[in-house]
Amino acid sequence: MTKPRNDDASPLVNPLENRLGYQLRRTSALLMADLGVRLAPMELRPSDVAVLLVILANTGCQQGAVADLLGIKPANMVPLIARLVQQGLVDRTRVDGRSHALSLTAKGRARTAAVGHLLQEHESEFQSRLDQAELARLFASLTTLRD
Repeated sequence: MTKPRNDDASPLVNPLENRLGYQLRRTSALLMADLGVRLAPMELRPSDVAVLLVILANTGCQQGAVADLLGIKPANMVPLIARLVQQGLVDRTRVDGRSHALSLTAKGRARTAAVGHLLQEHESEFQSRLDQAELARLFASLTTLRD
């Protein structure tokens, strides 16, 4: 057992345990770190995967709409899409003077399918810690908080 940082033998008390923001941040950090490790061999980041999945589900969608849906700032979306285009995963077609329609290339569809299996394993590992009723309540509660 590791020695506590305080001098006495009692464990440290975490006064943040009952803070929603703290719990959400810690849980999110854990999930994203695990996902990042799983995606690293594919040279993808969690944000890349989110964008690929949205484009797959909405072929021809506009870059700005994807950014809005995922809560990504336009300034961050531009290099993200440029990286996916450079990797040969996304095609970008100009719709008008400023907008681009996005679609996945054949390579992008194949990579997204492979990521789908990886995501399922990742999600299953964490979701298995809750029963179905707890999971349903969690999703409903998170949606309520977010909306």
